[in-house]
Order: sequence, then C-alpha cells, then structure tokens
Amino acid sequence: MTVEGKRVAVVAPAGVPDMDNLARAICLLESWGFSVSVGAHVADRFRYLAGSHQHRTSDLLAALMDPAVDIIWIARAGYGCAHVLSALPKTVPCEKTVIGFSDATALVYGLRQIPGIRVIHGPTLNGLATKVDDMSRRSVLDTLTGVTPAPLPLERLHGPADSIRGPLVGGNLTVLASTAGSRWQPHFCDSIVVLEDVTELAYRIDRSAMTLRHAGILDGARAIVLGEFVRCPLPAGADYSLADVLLDVLAPLGVPIYAGFPVGHGERNLSWVVGGPVEIREGMLLR
Repeated sequence: MTVEGKRVAVVAPAGVPDMDNLARAICLLESWGFSVSVGAHVADRFRYLAGSHQHRTSDLLAALMDPAVDIIWIARAGYGCAHVLSALPKTVPCEKTVIGFSDATALVYGLRQIPGIRVIHGPTLNGLATKVDDMSRRSVLDTLTGVTPAPLPLERLHGPADSIRGPLVGGNLTVLASTAGSRWQPHFCDSIVVLEDVTELAYRIDRSAMTLRHAGILDGARAIVLGEFVRCPLPAGADYSLADVLLDVLAPLGVPIYAGFPVGHGERNLSWVVGGPVEIREGMLLR
C-alpha cells in the first residue's frame, strides 16, 4: 500500500510512553506521509500503566471501530495489554494494521482472531524515532508498504539444515508464557516460531520456555528462530550460555533451532508480519 493520506491512530494499552519520544515519532510518521491522531488517554497515568483499564481499553476500541483509521500503532509496551483482551470486538468495520511488540504479544493473538486485522511485529512509537536504528525504521515502513525484505542470515544451533516453510509467528517469550491456559493462548502447529525477551534471568527464560512446551503452544512447530535476548544475565561464574539454556528446553521438540534474527529489544528491531509466509533455506530467512 502507499502511505500518503493513511491515518494512524496512536493508542497506549500498556505502559506509560515518554511523550517527548512519542512526539518525535509522530513527526517521523508525518514526514512519511501519514496522518496521525492520538488517543484521548495516551497521556494518562495510572500506577505503572498508561491510564486506567477502562480508558486504555476505550482508546483501543475507538481506533478499532473507527472506519477512518487504517493503522493502529502501539505507543509503548511494558505491561497492560492483558487487561484489554476481554473487550476486543469480534469484527471491525474495515481492514486495519496493528503495530507493536513485547507486551503487545498478548494482544497480537487476540487481534488475529478478528477478520480483517493484520499485525506487524515491529517497534512501538516510544522508540521508533529515538531507540532503534535507521534499518529498523526502514524495515517497518517497507513492511507497511509491501516491500520484499532482503534475505537474512541465521545461525543454525540444532537440527537438520533442511528447507522449511511456514507462517512466521511468536513474539515475547515471557508474554507468550503468560497466555498459557487462557482462551488467548496461541497454537503454533506448522509454524516457524520467533522468541525474544528482555531483562529476564536465565532460570526465568527456562521457566517460560518450559511453560510453552507444557501448554502445547509449540506442539507441531516446524522450527524455532531466536531473536535477541537483551539484558538477560547469567549467574556469576556460569559455565554455560543462554543459548545452552534455551537448547536444553527446546531441542527435545525435535525441530531445527536457529539464532540471529535481529528482532526484540535491541537497537535493531526488524519488522515482520505475524502469520506471514517465510522460508528458511540454506541458512537464510526469506520473507
């Protein structure tokens, strides 16, 4: 699609955004040709959240149900999207794209149950202009406009090097684990699953990955692709790596495991369409 004249609605269903960062991101979007509106309660504060549950939910619903809105951009992650899940509508008046990651992972798999909604795993507005690099900004714009990205090299950690095709799914490991047992729990059968995380200790990453296994979320997955695990320290004196921890838990799935996909909470957070078709061939991710 072309972006000229497309309307972006900014909503904050989770954590508190930095309003200066948000203003700079909005200027960037407008320079790209978007028309931008900001939800009524984006500047609100309630404890560690961007406003009360009711106000955060009402802003999201207003954007989802407004036929003039083309794109809904999450202002910031953190925590809070779980509160709005039960209020999601069953239908929307027109096709929409929603952009976010991290805590928005909880929202992603609720939104994907609604016909006509496409979700892009990409930078929130809180960091779009100030925290990610130029390649990340170009990546989200290219994903919005349908530009085919260049192949990405991956590092094979485990399993055969066979070519694999399937929809690309996944997101934040801890948030995915938090959906286990709920009606928003995803199922990744026949999919290529991306996992990333931030500020989690090794044993917590182990626990979340085990939760995905025990809940059956990874049953039938075709491959696992590890994104970045930022500020996830090991204990002092550890004689193992975080990759070792993840392989201990994920290798019994019996599927190929790759690392090196630059997505997550680092400076480079490339965008991808959740559920979009991809192929891993000769160590390259083709989207």
